[in-house]
Amino acid sequence: MNLLLPLRKQILSVICLLMAGVSFSQDASLQKLDSLAGKYITSLRQIAEEKVWLQTDRPVYSTGDIVWFKAFVANAVSHNPSRQSNILYVDLVDENDAVIRQFLLNAVSFKTDGSFVLADTLASGHYWLRAYTKKSLSSMQEPIGVQAIYLINSLKPDTHIVRTKTVIPAKISGDSVLVQFYPEGGTVVGGATTVLAVTTTDLNGNPLSVSGFLKDRDSLVATLQTNADGLGRLSYFSWTWHNYRLHIIRPDKKDLVYTVPPVNVYTAQLAVIEKDGLKKLRVVLEDSIYQKNKPTYVLGISGDSLCFSGMGKGSYDVVIPEYRFPKGMAGFVLFDEKGKLLSERNLNINKEDPDIKLSMDKTNYAAREKVNLSIEAVDADQKPLVASFSVEVNDVSRQAFYQPIKTVSTVDENKQASETQWLPSPKKYTDEELDLLMLTQNNQYTKRVIRDWEQQEKKMLTADLDSSFYIQGKIVDNRNRPIAKKIVTLFGDMQTKIFIIDTTDANGHFYFPFTAYDDKTRFNLQVTDFAGRLEDAKIVLDTMMRNPKPSTPANLKQRFVFEEIETARKAIIIQSKKDTVMMKRGKEWLSDVTVTGLLKKDPGYDVKKRMSPFSRVIASEMLMRSGGGNLGNAIFRVPGIHLRNGYVTVNGGNSFAVGEKTEPMLVIDGMPVPTDTSDKISGSEPSPLMMALNRIDPALVDFIEVLTGPEAAIYGVRGGNGVIVVNTKSRLVIDDPNKVNGMRNLIVKGFHIPEIFEQRDYSIKENKNSKIPDTRSLIYWNGDGLTDANGKATVSFYTSDAATTYTVIVTGMTAKGFRFQKQIIISRK
Repeated sequence: MNLLLPLRKQILSVICLLMAGVSFSQDASLQKLDSLAGKYITSLRQIAEEKVWLQTDRPVYSTGDIVWFKAFVANAVSHNPSRQSNILYVDLVDENDAVIRQFLLNAVSFKTDGSFVLADTLASGHYWLRAYTKKSLSSMQEPIGVQAIYLINSLKPDTHIVRTKTVIPAKISGDSVLVQFYPEGGTVVGGATTVLAVTTTDLNGNPLSVSGFLKDRDSLVATLQTNADGLGRLSYFSWTWHNYRLHIIRPDKKDLVYTVPPVNVYTAQLAVIEKDGLKKLRVVLEDSIYQKNKPTYVLGISGDSLCFSGMGKGSYDVVIPEYRFPKGMAGFVLFDEKGKLLSERNLNINKEDPDIKLSMDKTNYAAREKVNLSIEAVDADQKPLVASFSVEVNDVSRQAFYQPIKTVSTVDENKQASETQWLPSPKKYTDEELDLLMLTQNNQYTKRVIRDWEQQEKKMLTADLDSSFYIQGKIVDNRNRPIAKKIVTLFGDMQTKIFIIDTTDANGHFYFPFTAYDDKTRFNLQVTDFAGRLEDAKIVLDTMMRNPKPSTPANLKQRFVFEEIETARKAIIIQSKKDTVMMKRGKEWLSDVTVTGLLKKDPGYDVKKRMSPFSRVIASEMLMRSGGGNLGNAIFRVPGIHLRNGYVTVNGGNSFAVGEKTEPMLVIDGMPVPTDTSDKISGSEPSPLMMALNRIDPALVDFIEVLTGPEAAIYGVRGGNGVIVVNTKSRLVIDDPNKVNGMRNLIVKGFHIPEIFEQRDYSIKENKNSKIPDTRSLIYWNGDGLTDANGKATVSFYTSDAATTYTVIVTGMTAKGFRFQKQIIISRK
């Protein structure tokens, strides 16, 4: 017994060492799996590809109509709403792809709805709205969202009429069958069952339905039948050194023969099998790399999220945990122990869609009655979803020009079905057809990930980001020589309330960056020295924005069927006549009215801007006549304003403390402007207020309002020392850029501000009882809807006079990237 004790201890020691080795090996494998998963997901999320979806309120318009549109920007990988781009560009283009109108939308703030009027200078015909970001143009194969519209102008007929083409199914003729093979997992392996997805088309890419068979020498090993979309499947047991050929059968002609992809003996395959009602991933290693203990790693991805990770050795099966994946396409990738990609397999996860619920507060409505529409967005588990949406309500009796109409050409439905998270209504496919589509979507994930992750990270850090708005240029003298160390002051208008100062560098350059400003914003620029004296200089501006200039892909420029356009045109003409008759019957045409009265003397400034009737005003005429060339001198014409110890005071100021903090508050175009002495030079006046006022050119000022009494209380405690309000002129003509006077006035293109959809407010008794007929066909439009944290939203609108029914269409996208379009019918009895 004593001899056995040492032996038992040795055995136990060996067992412990073996267990420790196994434990260490498992820990190392888990660390490798975590590292691979982390790097792969990080790389996916660093990719900033974007795609855009665009909609309009209807397809057919007349001149003078308003086009209401809404765009959605999503990450191309995750499908979630994207705010990586600052600017979303929306263009209206014609047959020649010439840009007629361009709009800049605030994508980072999700302000992506807009509107514009169709001018009567446009001829009848097809036009296209296209939407894109700089990021979408740089990466996507189809980077532009395109929506076709048709304009009817009775004075300018369509010169590009496209009548309906008779669609004849493609037939096999000659050698016109193009065959593409898509091996499961991206490769064919030997000694295992191989699945090939097959697509068959003619030379123009139109799908062909064909039949055929696969032969190994003289042996028949599989048959093929492609459907109407040209999709089919070959399943056979492949041997490594055999040559397999596909025969396409042609009636009364010799078969067309194609060689299928050969076995790759240096790789592995990731395949999907179904066994006992469970879907499994099968990992098969080729003989050249097969080792019983060779580890491989599997990652399961949806969008840019990791939903599953696993590992195994040799050839093995692993159950797919479908419950961890959202609805739509999932990608599975296989790596070896060195992080080399071996195989990829895509799979469609079939689950219930999120539920978008629409409900009304009642069933039937009277004329001019308020309608309350409730919207609720929940996922498959009835959990609330935040969603961005648009709402349009139109009269179904005018569906000829409000409802979507057919197009002569259609987009690739095969591609649509592969992106069920992105498209709201893909074609209905069987599970088998969907799986074939997944096989044709090779490298959906790996093509976006650079193998060298360190290189990818470096590239993303140095990538050129989407630029914000800016105003920049340089200051030169009358000989075009740069002028350094001059103060350039930029004033915004009443809406922007911008007041910024920059100093020119050695090359005379200045730069004003902005996050955003509205379209047609007016800016004033002036150049002064450090003492505030206007400089005789020329302001040379750089291009305000360097906008991309893409071309619209021809396959996206769809056209409407001519017969349906004619139907819409006739409906518009008939409705126009009805509206005219109804207006005449309304007997509320206004007769001419002559108004007489006394003319008031023009005060010389915009009275509506004045803050108080008790304030003191210095009009622009007085400034130019007796201001001494600057505003600092002009303010002393107001009783009670004095200069004490070099500082401006109102009514004597505080006798115990006179300085910067006791000077009056300065407000320019409604915005309080801070005054400081950061750029004060030796020998200049000490008053920060005087320095700020002297930088403003009197020619830009409409009037100065000085608040010295209780009326200054509207500015709170800060107005206790008095307030000097400078109002600039609101209508200035853009100056000649060659003027050498140190001033420029310019209007800059900025973010598009959509018009407010006007609807009659019938809660007002006078409107409710008005005899003017309400003939609206588009009852309501709102392109900026958003559900709350509970997934709910409510919108209200009023019915018109016609006894009809209305279609309510809600189109949108959830915060998790699900696109939807729901509609409901309401009755107006």
